[in-house]
Amino acid sequence: MTEYIKLQDNNIRDILNNYDLKLSDHKFIEEGFGNTNYLVSTAENKYILTIFEIGHIRTKKLCRLLNLLEKNDFPTNLIQKTIIGDEIIAYQGKTVLLKPYIEGDVAENLDENMISQVGTAIAGLNEIPGPDYLPDHHEYGLETFPRVMNKGINFEYEKLVEEKYNFLIKTIPSGLPRGLIHGDVFIDNVLFQGDKFKAIIDFEESCVYYKVFDLGMAVVGMCLKGTEMELPKVRALVKGYQTIRALEEVEKENLKLFVEYAALATSSWRFWKYNIDTPITELSQRYIEMANISKAANAISNKKFMMEVF
Repeated sequence: MTEYIKLQDNNIRDILNNYDLKLSDHKFIEEGFGNTNYLVSTAENKYILTIFEIGHIRTKKLCRLLNLLEKNDFPTNLIQKTIIGDEIIAYQGKTVLLKPYIEGDVAENLDENMISQVGTAIAGLNEIPGPDYLPDHHEYGLETFPRVMNKGINFEYEKLVEEKYNFLIKTIPSGLPRGLIHGDVFIDNVLFQGDKFKAIIDFEESCVYYKVFDLGMAVVGMCLKGTEMELPKVRALVKGYQTIRALEEVEKENLKLFVEYAALATSSWRFWKYNIDTPITELSQRYIEMANISKAANAISNKKFMMEVF
């Protein structure tokens, strides 16, 4: 994870004063990309301290979403309020959120049983009515592909994105079920205790979008060996999902397409972020892996995919 803002002991103490909490220890959390997270310990409890790169308005919407998830008993982070009842605070020009730590770990490798449990959780999330304050498109979905086209940085890659963009616009069926999605169910956003599912965290990319996109992204995030899909794991994910919500036939027929889409969306975000928006030399090639995952998914026939997954 990129550490966008580096906090020292005195900085964290300043923040914790808003909650009447006393710092015992803190540790930078390595997993993930996007915001800066610290595991903060006090004498009584542990917390996750997040310093957001997203703006104040989006952070407020995230808080509303986390409160909605709590009301629906969805397993994720709660919000620690300040002494005066605020959910977020400002610090060094950033918005800050404190969440009680969830006892659980990011698993290095998920077996089929664990992946099935995640599938069940995703379906439960997708069944919660999508609030109107969330966007109706994904943060780095199809609508954002043009921002990496015709930049003259990598002609072959930019041509691939343009071709896939035009193809997806024509191919994604109208009327696909939409609802509340997480949008970024990667392995480092899922917590387990042993082999028991505990929570899905980090809802910054949530939106009201195609439900099958959540499954496609989860395949990319949890069901790969190298750049290749492990179809038994995809089958386990779908099986767990369908214990809560039966996929429509059109969703089944287009799941593989959404795996390709999710991988290329992640790739295009990385290309844009680290080559255009905030160039970082050591991360500038990170988009290539996801582009190769999208290509590998495309190489599998939909007939084979459907037979082995469904």
